Amino acid sequence: MMQDLISTWADEVRSYNKRLHLVSSGMEKNLEEQANQTMELVRRISEPEIGDLGSGSGFLGFLYKIVNPESTVYLIERSSKKCLFLRHAADLLGLQNIEVIEADPLKQAVGPFPALMSRSFSPFERLPDAVLSAVSSPGRFYYFQTGTPMPVTHPRFQENGRFFQVFRGYRLNLDAYLIASR
Repeated sequence: MMQDLISTWADEVRSYNKRLHLVSSGMEKNLEEQANQTMELVRRISEPEIGDLGSGSGFLGFLYKIVNPESTVYLIERSSKKCLFLRHAADLLGLQNIEVIEADPLKQAVGPFPALMSRSFSPFERLPDAVLSAVSSPGRFYYFQTGTPMPVTHPRFQENGRFFQVFRGYRLNLDAYLIASR
């Protein structure tokens, strides 16, 4: 069941990727493998309600929902075209309690959500601003990135754990943060 959902999602990403630029061409080639590898770290997160900041293709949000089917997941994306894809993919996968929110947290407050996650947010320097506009206080933030991890440095971000997996050709990191009250 889990692998079927991942394969269906990956097929849809490939089908729409040329038009919507959902993932890089390098990532597109082995989406299922990268999804399965990422799930090793996604399993370290257990939140009943979580937002996926800069959802794009839904890579993190859908994986999280597959691993935690009882959770509520908010896919936060600023591109209206990508939001249409996310709604389509959620319907196709038959996933419940997923809400797509079309918003740019750097331009408007979103949420607040008790927990957020994001993967390779760009521009990285603006990541704290985006998180703080969408997370409750106190709250939790989970950041996925490849290569050498760059910690989020901000007075309200307190590192609460660093995990990583080494796969063929790359290292995937997960940094967990507690977001302190103002």
